[in-house]
Amino acid sequence: GINAEYGAVSPNLKRSLSQEAPDDGVKKSKASSQALNSENLQNQLTEIVERLNQDRENDQTVIDEMKTRYEELCESQMDYLNDKLQTAYKDSEDPVNQRIETLNARFETIRQLEADIDQFKSKLGKLHNDLSA
Repeated sequence: GINAEYGAVSPNLKRSLSQEAPDDGVKKSKASSQALNSENLQNQLTEIVERLNQDRENDQTVIDEMKTRYEELCESQMDYLNDKLQTAYKDSEDPVNQRIETLNARFETIRQLEADIDQFKSKLGKLHNDLSA
């Protein structure tokens, strides 16, 4: 290229060298056309990569928002279920406690009756011994 032929070239000289000379206009027009095409392709590729990166960021944002919404929904549902469960426990707690109290009272009656029977047996045994003697 021009830079290779002339070595390091100042920016002003580069601009003047890149302008087309009348004697080799066909060659330079092809070269500038190719440079323009490759520059366009490079620009298009850069735009595509930038759009892909933006799409990826947008996708991640959507996923993050969905995750947050699902977590909130899940937490809300779990709170609702927990409230229902606690209500069910409270609703069934009183009848269960009443039944337990009733059973405990009956067991106490049975223990008392067993103690009375043991006492009766003991007295009956003494009476039997007294009559036998």
